[in-house]
Amino acid sequence: MDGRTARAARNRQAVLDAVLTLTEEGNLQPTARAVAERAGVATRSVFHHFTDLESLYADAAKTQIERHWFPLLRPVTGDPGQRIETLVELRAELYERISGTRRAAVLREHESAVLAERLHESRAALRAHLRANLPELERLDRAAREAAYAAASWETWDVLRRHQGLSANAARAAVTATLTALLAPAVIDRTRK
Repeated sequence: MDGRTARAARNRQAVLDAVLTLTEEGNLQPTARAVAERAGVATRSVFHHFTDLESLYADAAKTQIERHWFPLLRPVTGDPGQRIETLVELRAELYERISGTRRAAVLREHESAVLAERLHESRAALRAHLRANLPELERLDRAAREAAYAAASWETWDVLRRHQGLSANAARAAVTATLTALLAPAVIDRTRK
């Protein structure tokens, strides 16, 4: 890779990093100018590397997934109580890392096909991860199962942390208690068999 190509790749990554950093810091709608300033590039560079905001959002989402989702959404083991505890810990760490960018994505979800699709995919991935690690969910009726998915969602985490003002530890305890209570009938039923 020649120097010019390497510099272009660095600038492109700097723009992606700047968007993610700005949203993580609470700037939910950073301007191209703010992104360029944070990245240390000219404003025109933002649109040189990304043809439009949709392509910038798509690549920013991919970068965030690689940094945070894959390392944290891993399989867990143990009895149901241990698995719930570990799942909530992993999600708490993930949600704390992505909350700023997630809020920015939700804010634009209605106007961005790319963000709507990425959010749909991430919600489906979170449900699948919970289902794979808590097979007891399948023994619950649909209402209880959907309540468990909702309790373990980022949206619930955001309400607990931002709107109800809970600390991360208190929010973890609330989600753990909710999942434990919802799964109790399935765990009890399994021990009787």
